[in-house]
Amino acid sequence: MKIVVFADSHGVCDYMIKEVEKLRKSIIIDYIIHLGDLLRDAKFLQKNFPEIPVLYVYGNCDFTYNIKEQEKEFELGGKKFFILHGDTQRVKVSLKSLENIAEQKNYDIILYAHTHTPRKDYINNKNGEGTYIINPGAISHNRDGSGRSYCVIDITGDDLAANIIYI
Repeated sequence: MKIVVFADSHGVCDYMIKEVEKLRKSIIIDYIIHLGDLLRDAKFLQKNFPEIPVLYVYGNCDFTYNIKEQEKEFELGGKKFFILHGDTQRVKVSLKSLENIAEQKNYDIILYAHTHTPRKDYINNKNGEGTYIINPGAISHNRDGSGRSYCVIDITGDDLAANIIYI
């Protein structure tokens, strides 16, 4: 199972379209996840790729704000996901709240955005399980000077790999 994760597009949809089209030449994309800012960009992906399910959450710049849609949990490929934009958990200050959530809920992967900075962490929980905590960076622009980025997650059997792609 291949999952493409975008965040913080802020109306810059052409890069998402180009990357999905490029990836589709070599892999089958099972899902696209959009982590907010902007919701209309997730809807744009749905319109352009109706055959690929698009999962999304609202971000802090989504003025059609829906508090129920800020954080979601679900299972894909046998892995437990938690996705959020990040502002509700103050990720610009610390990832401690996400680490606590991972510990309490035993998620396999937490995806967040908001900082415009790509980051991939892995934490071991006290129960012996581990959680990836990943920010794909921003497809519009990263604040750390690394350009634009997104993430591709590959779930094969029990294995999970996540790669941040820079463009």
